[in-house]
Amino acid sequence: MGDSVGIEKTLKNQEVLFREGDVGDEMYLIKSGKIKIVKKVGEEKKILAVLSEGDFFGEMAIIDGSSRSATAVSEGETQLITFDKAAFRKKIGEEPLIEYIVTELTKRLRRTDEQIKFLMIKSDEKRLIAFLITKAQEDGIKQEDGSYLLDFAFSYEGVAPIVGMGIEKLKNLIDNLEKSNLISIYNDKLIVKNVTNLEEYLRYVSLKEKYDN
Repeated sequence: MGDSVGIEKTLKNQEVLFREGDVGDEMYLIKSGKIKIVKKVGEEKKILAVLSEGDFFGEMAIIDGSSRSATAVSEGETQLITFDKAAFRKKIGEEPLIEYIVTELTKRLRRTDEQIKFLMIKSDEKRLIAFLITKAQEDGIKQEDGSYLLDFAFSYEGVAPIVGMGIEKLKNLIDNLEKSNLISIYNDKLIVKNVTNLEEYLRYVSLKEKYDN
């Protein structure tokens, strides 16, 4: 593609542009027509969004090289403008302020992506435990005793929307985890005592749910 930033591409009706899991290095702007963004959840396919003229998508491939998180399919004949990663990054690099904004937006998008992943878990308790395990593994600061200090200021008000539940419900679940000696809270810091134990507990909760139904 060389230095060109936008190249036009036409899709026929129901043409798959990319599939979930594909590696890509282009993002797209819709000039006309529609694009359905579809994701597989278990055995079901869910339509996450229907995008139309003026919408852009596929930006994470350009920004941080991540694989496609969903499938994109055209609805009717659709015209796109494609943006190549190398040309796009070169243009961004020419403007330090734009580069800063894009970097900040990337961080926000990653957080939103993470939030969606947790919210897709149906059970409140499992959602909270999955959040704590992920935070410990990805951002936790390992302590000498093998526990993990989570690197953010913990508050019920801050965590409740991330795990998609009310503050009272969250307090009850956190209390249970503290009583089970799986986590502890000091000031505004949350400590996961032992990630393996927490993973075991998550398996126990899943089994319990399975047999209680």
